Amino acid sequence: MAQTSSLLYSLRIGLRYFFSRRRDRFLSLVSWISLLGMAVGITSLIVVMSVMNGFEAELRGRVLSLVPHGFVDGPERRLDDWQSLAAQLRKQAGIVGVSPYVGTAAMLMRGDRLRGIELLGIDPQAETAVSAIHDQLVAGRYLENPDFEILLGDILARHLQVTVGDNVTAVLPMVTVTPLGIYPREKVLQVVGLFSAGADIDGNTAFVHLRDGQRLLRLGNAVNGLRVEFDDLFAAPQRLAALSGQMPDGTQTRSWAETQGSLFQAVKMEKKMIRLLLFFIVVIAAFNIISILTMAVSQRRTAVAVLRTMGATPGMVIGIFLCYGLMTALLGISLGGLLGVPLAMNVSEIIGWLESFAGIKVFNPDVYFISAIPSEFRWVDFTGIVVAAFVLSLLATLYPAWQSARIQPAEALRYE
Repeated sequence: MAQTSSLLYSLRIGLRYFFSRRRDRFLSLVSWISLLGMAVGITSLIVVMSVMNGFEAELRGRVLSLVPHGFVDGPERRLDDWQSLAAQLRKQAGIVGVSPYVGTAAMLMRGDRLRGIELLGIDPQAETAVSAIHDQLVAGRYLENPDFEILLGDILARHLQVTVGDNVTAVLPMVTVTPLGIYPREKVLQVVGLFSAGADIDGNTAFVHLRDGQRLLRLGNAVNGLRVEFDDLFAAPQRLAALSGQMPDGTQTRSWAETQGSLFQAVKMEKKMIRLLLFFIVVIAAFNIISILTMAVSQRRTAVAVLRTMGATPGMVIGIFLCYGLMTALLGISLGGLLGVPLAMNVSEIIGWLESFAGIKVFNPDVYFISAIPSEFRWVDFTGIVVAAFVLSLLATLYPAWQSARIQPAEALRYE
């Protein structure tokens, strides 16, 4: 009961000190600067982290919509009994799709235009379980029959100046020996569809039917490997590593973290660096709290001495100035949260309105893969930012509050 009374006493006096600073304009000005600095730091962190989350989600949705979570490749990239291995993988917990594939580097030609690409042969039906190629079509149709048809990314199609119904020539890194000499292997393919994932894959990847790919690479009924989809994207590397011990000798496994991981690691590193840089705004605001409390303690030495002579304990005095300093932090954090959360949730609409008002485009769709700033607000990030700011502010108040408890009443009142 006495402890509760002491806390209420410290809280009441601390709030009274906090709201009676109008007599000292300089202290009030510094307090407002600290409060606004904390609010700006919190708002910036919330909005920028949400935008970075949006870019990461956009990247993951675009790139990994066409890239499977993992690959199981045969010895020397040849898998003969792939049907039984696919059936074995489908029984594994966490695997939601398996599809055979063949793949090679190739060149596509159309007149005097050519482009180096990755040519993939897929099973149209099985592929729907591991990627969303069929959902990314913007023109034409999906692969149906092994009639030497090809799907191109829209960027690749623009570079080659082809559209649905046109023919392109695929040049493979293999040779054909004829009586007239050695020639690179070529095959004319008909464009039946165009896809767009809004990523680099649109300019460097093409798909053909699995049977066409097997014939082009002379694999017979064999494939290069299997494309695997898991129920958890981020668990794919660990699960593939665990499965490698159950695979036939010579079989190799690769995850999306190896094929596309550098891109996502770059985004994560950028998020960490931006978070660190913006957090320095909060750190500066916390240092301002130290200045505010130090000045407040200096100005109220006489008041503290009077409180001590009236029976206030050192713990009560520390509580008073802790309350005093934390009020600045709490108001700054609250203001930052009230501004940051709505901004983070509606940043795309706000930027869109500013673009229409100013007549400019932040992201030109003719240059960038996205035309608007994405945002994904996460309460986990918000909670982490608020807790970190509060803990930092609490640490900033400890030393000045401890100094206030060391004031000796006799010395403070000697010349009063």
